[in-house]
Parts: sequence; structure tokens; C-alpha cells
Amino acid sequence: MLHRILFFALTNLLIGTSSASAGTIYKVTSQDGDKAITYEVRFGGGRLMDQFTAFDPETKKFVYLQWEHKGKPPTPAMKVWDHRTGETILLYRFPDAKNPLPVIPSIDAMKVCPLTNDKNFKAKPHIIVD
Repeated sequence: MLHRILFFALTNLLIGTSSASAGTIYKVTSQDGDKAITYEVRFGGGRLMDQFTAFDPETKKFVYLQWEHKGKPPTPAMKVWDHRTGETILLYRFPDAKNPLPVIPSIDAMKVCPLTNDKNFKAKPHIIVD
């Protein structure tokens, strides 16, 4: 009986942990002059959670907005029209950011490292969580 209780508790813990960071975690290496900068950034969701990723220029950190996969996605806080492309950019409120930010949809969409402005940064899938 004790084994079943421990198995149930451990299973719930693992499910809860994996849903909080579902998606792919990338290891990014970027150059800042002669200095190499390495960090991790998460993109995507999984079976239980979906997630938006953004970069907050004020705190110089990546921030994440998560919601239940079966739930309603967050609504934009505001929209901005980009005069260079004609696109309307949706901005969302992220829990760890003061101001609304645009979503970075994927690692492939990130063309410049936000920490160093390096256009030749390298990103490799580091951990895949679902």
C-alpha cells in the first residue's frame, strides 16, 4: 500500500514539474567582443501547458507566459503597428516584466541575441520536456 501511495505522489510531482517547463530548452552561445556568453531559453509548450517567450530589455532576462494547453490563450494587452513592415505586433503582459512585450515565436525567429546583439549566435536544443 505504501508503494502505491509513493508511486502516486511521485507521478503527480513529475507531471506537475514537467508541465511548468514544457517545450524545448535551448543552450545559446553568443559573442560579446572577445567574451562568450552562454544562457538557456525555453520555447514551446507540451501536453499540459502552452507558453509564450519574450525578452525584457529592462531586466535583460527572458520571460515566459504560460497557460493550460486546453485553456484559452492569453489576450494581447495592446497592438503596435510597425511602420517598416506594415505588420501589427501584438504585445502581451508577462508576469516578470513591467511593460507589455512582443512574443518571440521560436528560436529560429530570433535573429539577434538580445544580450549581445550578436547575429551569429549558436543555439542548440539542450533539453526537451513534454
